[in-house]
Amino acid sequence: MFKKTRIRLVILNVIVFVILLNGLGSALYFSMQYRLISQVDKELIRAGKRLAQAPPPFLKADRKRFPDVDRRIIFLLWDDKGGLIGNFYGETLEREELLPFHPDRRAAEIENVSENGQTYRVYTMFVDKQILDQGKIKTVSYIQLIYNLEPEMNMLGTLLYVLGIGGLVSIGIALFAGLFLAKRALIPIQQSWEKQQQFIADASHELRTPLSVILVNLERLFRSPGRTIEEESEHILVSIQETRRLNKLVSDLLTLARTDSNELQLLKQTVPMGELVEKSVQTFRQLATVRGISIETDIQQPLEMSGDQERLQQLLVIMLDNALKYSYEQGVIAVSCKRDGHGISLIVKDSGIGISQEDIPYVFDRFYRADKMRSRKLEGTGLGLSIAKWIVDAHGGKIRVESEEGKGTSFIVWLPVKSG
Repeated sequence: MFKKTRIRLVILNVIVFVILLNGLGSALYFSMQYRLISQVDKELIRAGKRLAQAPPPFLKADRKRFPDVDRRIIFLLWDDKGGLIGNFYGETLEREELLPFHPDRRAAEIENVSENGQTYRVYTMFVDKQILDQGKIKTVSYIQLIYNLEPEMNMLGTLLYVLGIGGLVSIGIALFAGLFLAKRALIPIQQSWEKQQQFIADASHELRTPLSVILVNLERLFRSPGRTIEEESEHILVSIQETRRLNKLVSDLLTLARTDSNELQLLKQTVPMGELVEKSVQTFRQLATVRGISIETDIQQPLEMSGDQERLQQLLVIMLDNALKYSYEQGVIAVSCKRDGHGISLIVKDSGIGISQEDIPYVFDRFYRADKMRSRKLEGTGLGLSIAKWIVDAHGGKIRVESEEGKGTSFIVWLPVKSG
């Protein structure tokens, strides 16, 4: 799927690049053409004015009389009947080569005329002048200024060639660069897709287990309609426990889904963090006593921060529940909450089974449970620490874990006093 997507993305990018390149190339080419022709037209008009103001005799004009006129311009004089009187200045052309520039053929004052593979810019002026030619008085009705555009056309041809070659090379580069960039751009999308697929598979697996247990127990009750509730109390208790586990799992899944879609927003207020930690510890102290686990606290008072009190309490519950769940009997849980620079440092340390170094990088992944063989008998879904990390990240804080197998685990959280 991603291979086809990458190919489509590359093709789309190349098409857009070609359109932009052709647009810029065309703009450059026609802009250069316009500027070159405009310069020629200005030179022709200026030379025409210079010629119109020059004193006769025209046919005997010396180049010294027009030192500021381009030497490539040819002056043609035509009578009122369209006959060529003569030419002077500029390049030397045979009379036969001049006849195609007959003024009757001119539809505009300035235009291009192609002759013998050459392109000329022709400027036709309508005048009424009498000149002396070989002892005869002749009337000049048209004066034409002819400019050979060969240098300009060569320049435009070279520009078009460079644009063409550059365009082909650029398309090739764009193709290979597009493949590379598309591959790089799709990496996070592919990773997200793989995580989503893994998340769906794990969620399906976790949901399947309690549902199967509930279904088995209900079928057992259905097959023994005559048995009393007391006789089936064990199976009913198992169904209730699995239903609670299923309810918690669905709730955690809903929380993570809402965080992924940015629907879950924090309701920030001033939170008495010291009191909140103390109350959360008191809630777990009785459960810890039953298991012979003691909880030691080092909580600074007063201690306040800006945050979502409900989510911060959820964070404490997850951390304390995790510490209590994986602690040995007669163990110790140490809870510390103190000011640390511009934030608050919260540490929950247990003396439990610990986490291997290989598992530490994955403890915040969804559905990940370190040492699943030993964790199988412990209630949990593997989503608590993922939710805890989201809460810390949403408050602009940091969370990390330090652990050693057989000696315990420490979860260290730093939260800014004023979160952004």
